[in-house]
Amino acid sequence: MSPRVKPTRRPSKVVPTVLGALIAIVGFATLMTRLQMTQEGYRLSALHDEIAKLQDENRGLRLTAAQLGSHERLRALAPQYHLAPPGRGQVVMLP
Repeated sequence: MSPRVKPTRRPSKVVPTVLGALIAIVGFATLMTRLQMTQEGYRLSALHDEIAKLQDENRGLRLTAAQLGSHERLRALAPQYHLAPPGRGQVVMLP
């Protein structure tokens, strides 16, 4: 059996350092990506809520416009503004 040979050089610490740095960078990138996804999820949820609110408001405004433009209401308001149905010859039909 031959005597054991001692290494003349210490093992390099560059490879473990580079691997540790790469693991830290990948972990940080993953964390930032998940954080961005969470923020976009909250933003998307807020936009969905705003869309629902605006659709409800739009329905209410359409209902109000329909009520204000109803023929019965306009006929009831006409005498207050001295309006009457058009006489003969006042209505001209264009081709």
